[in-house]
Amino acid sequence: MRIHTCLRRAAVLAALLPLCTAAGCMSANKRLEQGLKLEERGRPAEAARRYVDALRRDPSLADARTRLQESGRLAVEQYLRESDAASSAGYYDDAAEGLLRLDALRRDVASVGVELAVPADYAQYRRARLDAAIDGTVGYSARLAQSGQFDDALGRLERVSRWQPSAEQRRGADEARLETYSAWMEREAAAGRHRGAYQVAERAINALGRQFPGMERLVEAQQYALDEGTLRVAVLPIAAAPGAEQALPASFLRDVENELEAGAWTRPPAFVEVVDPREVRRQARRNRLDDLGYTSEAARLGRAVGADLVVMVEIDSVAVTEPDPQRERRAVRTRTGADTAFVVRSGRREAWARVRTVVVAVADRRIVSRDQVVPQASRAYREADYPGDWRQLLLSDDDRRLFDPSRRDDARGDLMRELSRALTEQLSREVYQRVGAEVR
Repeated sequence: MRIHTCLRRAAVLAALLPLCTAAGCMSANKRLEQGLKLEERGRPAEAARRYVDALRRDPSLADARTRLQESGRLAVEQYLRESDAASSAGYYDDAAEGLLRLDALRRDVASVGVELAVPADYAQYRRARLDAAIDGTVGYSARLAQSGQFDDALGRLERVSRWQPSAEQRRGADEARLETYSAWMEREAAAGRHRGAYQVAERAINALGRQFPGMERLVEAQQYALDEGTLRVAVLPIAAAPGAEQALPASFLRDVENELEAGAWTRPPAFVEVVDPREVRRQARRNRLDDLGYTSEAARLGRAVGADLVVMVEIDSVAVTEPDPQRERRAVRTRTGADTAFVVRSGRREAWARVRTVVVAVADRRIVSRDQVVPQASRAYREADYPGDWRQLLLSDDDRRLFDPSRRDDARGDLMRELSRALTEQLSREVYQRVGAEVR
């Protein structure tokens, strides 16, 4: 059976081979026709590439080889004329790019066994054009930087690597890049845009490396920008409206603050420093600051702890819901033998809180932002209800656990802990986003 299968496959391949060969010839002839049309339109380089495609599909296509030699010769002459014209007009980068395209065409043509001749002094001619492109680009980028077009200047300098620079030329271009970054950074710092200065230095470090000669100046300037631009932020203890406080576990606010103080407040983003929460609490107690409306008191507290901004947080409302619970009625008997029933509820219990934040600028008591976050949490539950004393029911161990008060308390505790984690994550993100927007 295996031998017969192999024979059948061989027969199929033998039948398909002429068809595949014919398809290849048709494709090669099509490329030949396209090349002839392009030659007629005075586009020899494009025609040459069509002939190369034709020969790759069918190396025996003599007409394509003949036309490739002729169109390739014309393409070489055209590229050289265009390079001369661009160089005479002062467009040295265009002159260099034209020669790179000529080199690429020669490589493609050589891959099918045809060599395109170039002038005897082509190597020297080519090097002179590339050197002119490098020198011209470095000079032009300096003029762009002087006019404040730093991004464009750096983009120009990055092109130098295309023109096969020597080690000395590459070093000169990199030094020009460093000077451009330095000038850009100075411009940002002079305008008081500390974050912008910091980011320019970061780009320079990523592009050239921290060990690049002269980079230490930018590293020092970056640190200075960070020091000058950093905002000190005092986050007040979280308050809760009376209704919300009653709906929360006794330890909820303390748990949230502990998690923030051990986590997010110890890892602020660049340009943000969180004042020691213990010092903020001490000052808050002295000022009895527990109302989000008193911005003057918040500013006074901020001055006392050396903060630039004060963040006040209040949990406005809390809700726990059980949307669309499933109900299952179960028959059971009491210990006295009476028939009765209880209901099993199941689904997902959901909790959410609405938390208001107010950010106050200490210097002028200005309200920077008023926002809110609404953290949410949900947990699956399965519990039983009975209008009487469930302890009088004859229950299986599994059903008894559905009534267990400690199990219910644990489930609600897990839900509140999940809500606490959601609150700390969203609150820290919101605070850092609002504070970061104030960094210049």
